[in-house]
Formats: sequence, C-alpha cells, structure tokens
Amino acid sequence: MEWLRARGVRIEEPTGGYGGPAVTGSGRSFIYVKIPVETGCSYEELEGPHSKGDALPSLLGPKFAGGALSDDELRAYAATAGQPSVDVSVLRKLVMNGRAESFRLAVPTEANGGESVYAYLDEASELKSLPVNQRASAIAEACGFSGCQFRGDIYFGRLRWLKGGLVENIDFRIPDLEVKSLWMTRAVTENLQQQALTQPEEHAKAQAAPEEKAASGSGDGYTWKDEGEELEVIFEVPESTSKKDVKIEFRRTEVRMLKPKTQTLKLYKAVEVDGCNWSMGKAGQVILTLEKCDATPWRQLLKEVEGLYL
Repeated sequence: MEWLRARGVRIEEPTGGYGGPAVTGSGRSFIYVKIPVETGCSYEELEGPHSKGDALPSLLGPKFAGGALSDDELRAYAATAGQPSVDVSVLRKLVMNGRAESFRLAVPTEANGGESVYAYLDEASELKSLPVNQRASAIAEACGFSGCQFRGDIYFGRLRWLKGGLVENIDFRIPDLEVKSLWMTRAVTENLQQQALTQPEEHAKAQAAPEEKAASGSGDGYTWKDEGEELEVIFEVPESTSKKDVKIEFRRTEVRMLKPKTQTLKLYKAVEVDGCNWSMGKAGQVILTLEKCDATPWRQLLKEVEGLYL
C-alpha cells in the first residue's frame, strides 16, 4: 500500500479516510491554501508535513468530520442520488468520520515540470447541503471545468510527479490563486491535451459539437440563466413572502435585494436598468428579468472579485 500511496493512489482503509496516517520522518513540510466558503473570510496559508505520496487527503479528512443530519434527510439524499436502498448508518458514518475528496484542476506535463494542482473538498458536501464556495468554484471555471460547483471550505495543493511515478507535495500559496498565475493560464489547454490523449472519443465529441446550452448556474440563495437578450435570476425567499414584502433595486452593474432578505449581486456586465423588472414566482421564489446592454452571451453572472471569476 505504501508503494501505491507514493505514486498518488488513494487507499481506503477500514478506519476511514484515504491514505492512512502521514509518514513524516523527513521533517519537511509544505504550504497549501484554504478558501473559506464565507466570501468575507480571507484565504489562509497552512502548513502540512510531508508523507509518502499526497499527504492532504488524510490530513484534511478530520477537518470535514461531523454534521447534524436526521435519518429522514439522509434517506432523502440517498433517494435523490438514485440509491434509496443505501443503509442510513453507512451514510451517517460517512458524515461523522470525515473524508477528503480530491479534484484535479491541472494535469502534470513535461512542459510544466510534472506539477499538478488539486482542490480538496468534503466528500459528503452534497449530503450535508453545504453552501456553494463561489471563489473556489470560480477557479475551477477558470481551469475549464464549466458548471463545476464546490461546496463548503475548499483546500488547494500542488503535487510534483517524480521519476518512477512517485509524487510529493510542494508549496502552493495564495498568489497562486490569481487568475493570471501561470498554472491557471495553462490549465485549460493542458487539460484538453490530456483529454485528447486519454479520452480521444470524448475529446473529439466536445470539440466537434458547438456549445448550444445557455450558460446557467447557482449561488448562495439564487439560480440564474442566460436567455439571449435577457438574464433570469431567481431568488429563494420564505414561502410566505408576498409582493408587498419584496424590495429590489436595479443598477447598471448591480442588483440589490433589500427585502425580505439583504443580498447584492455585482454583475459580470452592465444591464439596461429601465429594462429590468421582477415578479413573484411560485411559493418561495422572486424572479428577476435583467435586460442586457448587448446580446453577447454571459459565461458567468458575477464580475471578477479579488482577481477571480465568480
């Protein structure tokens, strides 16, 4: 198992988590970054001990432990996932033990020195209905993973692939999260090249078919969709909300909901204020229609913040 771990293979053991305990005999350490789900919280640089292979899955697993979910909520999640027969005790163990899942954002290549970048997230983030981490999801978008939504606190780390298939953690710092950082500007191209090598049929299909589906997405308490000359934004509100309980302000690059809750969306591009309006949808929804200044497709709803696409 140590041989596999040293080559980046995750091993699941009965005690839970991936990779087993970190092996830290070298005394060396590396830097990785935490992006809190709360947009008002700053990024954090953290230090971890080296182990054989990727140390972060086993290091981060305990950080994702816990979660207050009822049996009914667990069953509902299992049904939504198409596995209604899953034992509730199995799902609860997954939540309580804490497990880290890795998502590769940039592949290792000869050109980039055999370095890859991963996002690490709570494996049960969907089960726990954690809020979307907009800043982390924007990084995935910038790497070419359109529509990817990370939930909860997300950690970012870098791996270097050595001769013989060995991997080791190396430093990943806050400046590496800038959209103009070298690894991110190369990620889309290198990920496509990797897909062409490992999944040629999927790659050919993706390149041959034009993107026909309108851009859409969701955030904290809202969903949105590009509808050509207009955008539709649906705010989630209490089901008892009536029209007199709602107050919305439209500006050229901003939408503000003042009642029944306070929320501001800083828009990706400008809209025609006079062409914007809102109406009540089904119970628990307020529907906004935003007229674009031009009909150019929007790939995202929110503008860049701190150098990241939101």
